Amino acid sequence: MKVQCILFSLFICFSMIGSAINFSQVNIAWQYDINAPLRFSHRVISDGEKISVFLRIKADSLYKWNYDFFIQDGYETENHEGITPVKIDTLLDIKDQVVVRLDVTREVPDILVIQISRFEEYYYYDIGLKIGKLSFPSIYPIDKEGLPIFENFINRSGFKWANNHSFYVMKYEDLAGPADPPMEDMKPLAPKADLDTSFLFRDSIEFEEKHFYTVRKDSLASTGVTILRTPPYYPEYRKLTELVESMLYLTSEAETKSLLNSKDLKKSFDSFWINNFNTKPRARNAIRTYYNNVEKANKLFTDFKDGWKTDRGMILIVFGKPDEVYRTNSLEEWYYDSGELFEFTIISSFFSSRTYTLRRNKAMEENWYRQIASIRKGINE
Repeated sequence: MKVQCILFSLFICFSMIGSAINFSQVNIAWQYDINAPLRFSHRVISDGEKISVFLRIKADSLYKWNYDFFIQDGYETENHEGITPVKIDTLLDIKDQVVVRLDVTREVPDILVIQISRFEEYYYYDIGLKIGKLSFPSIYPIDKEGLPIFENFINRSGFKWANNHSFYVMKYEDLAGPADPPMEDMKPLAPKADLDTSFLFRDSIEFEEKHFYTVRKDSLASTGVTILRTPPYYPEYRKLTELVESMLYLTSEAETKSLLNSKDLKKSFDSFWINNFNTKPRARNAIRTYYNNVEKANKLFTDFKDGWKTDRGMILIVFGKPDEVYRTNSLEEWYYDSGELFEFTIISSFFSSRTYTLRRNKAMEENWYRQIASIRKGINE
């Protein structure tokens, strides 16, 4: 399918769809499957008069897919009001990737829902068009081709910013550790961090690794874009210190202390895996599996901190991809066929338009330690 066909579908759908989807009953677990046949990314901006959605679609053989777009009030609504796009621009059209910009008027409902189908396969992707009392920023990062950067991390230098001549930056040191286990006490919903420094800059800037930045149009803007500066090989990890830190979900307090204080970190790292999996081949396979999950979490959930450190990243790494996922305006639920259920409260914060915080419960302790034990025995290989 050429992009022109997609855009024609956009106009048809906005003018003809007459009923909304109760999105809270739609299983969107595919969005957390790195190997899904489709990959979507988006970024929302606003200039005060209208909201614009940058949308990137990646898939093999895009021409085989059909697209329908719905705009509606809320995730649980049964009604919807039609709305006409102001303008649609095609920014990129290549074999396996399309990037478009969709502009809509400022008076918009809560979400944009995209239905993608091929034969009898149906996938749904949602984009929130409201973030509580906050507004979307008017600025956004762009690559050397002028295309929007969709990720919340930057693993290279040389990027620029669109829609302003000067910018206000707040710099924070990345001191975030791993997420607390699900049986720990509930944390404050809104994340906090200590400001390192703030400054003005024009057009482009070199971000420093191991820091994250909130970039705003000016010092009075209530919202901005938060970007984590990462190593060039991210979302993979290659340094031994990074590998050790991201395995802390598997280790006891004593093991963690021993690893971090080891005089020969590589030897201690190798010993941990070999001692748990008995042979070097099994240990290598376990390491590959575990760090593939860490990489997936980084791709999916990185915001102002690495994806593996987020609550959803932790659950993905330890329990794997959920079998069912359901979302509303303020809640996301993960279900596993093995019986586990995890609930994440969704709020908007200074650092992120959608922050997901696990609802912790002491009753989760037994399942947590059972799952960790299974991983360490190689049952989940």
